[in-house]
Amino acid sequence: MRVSLPFFNPDPGWLFLTAGIALIVCAAVIPEAQKVHQMRSQLQTIRFAEQHNFARMQACSRFLDDLKAGDQGLVRRLAASQLNLMPRDETALLIATSIDSTPSDWIEASVTPPIDESDPYPDTLLARWTLGPQRLWVIAMGAFCVFLGLIFGPAPRTPEKGA
Repeated sequence: MRVSLPFFNPDPGWLFLTAGIALIVCAAVIPEAQKVHQMRSQLQTIRFAEQHNFARMQACSRFLDDLKAGDQGLVRRLAASQLNLMPRDETALLIATSIDSTPSDWIEASVTPPIDESDPYPDTLLARWTLGPQRLWVIAMGAFCVFLGLIFGPAPRTPEKGA
């Protein structure tokens, strides 16, 4: 009776080989993924700053449009704060806290800055290993696992006798 061997004989070498390659790939990919995450959060911060600048620019243009149109409330406020003048028929009930502020401070106070809430990079054990000073050890461990996977390869096939 003839006994045939399976075409693919699993051995422990494949486990070491795949684990080693996975460690080496993680040590190469995770630091770059963290850099991409940092760049995306910087881009989001820049976009928030751009939105804030556009809102400030719109507030400035509204201020100039109101000033050119001769808005009586704005002209009185400017005269009271900048020239320290009040109309004759009016008396001040309170001393405003905005007396010492400039028109640019008024404009800035009318715009609310957007809140930047960027998510931190996920803190995992593998990320700590590959982002810290242990990264070289992770690469070395991966190379050692690949070496072990090559050493523990499949046993050589023996030719069948009597065939």
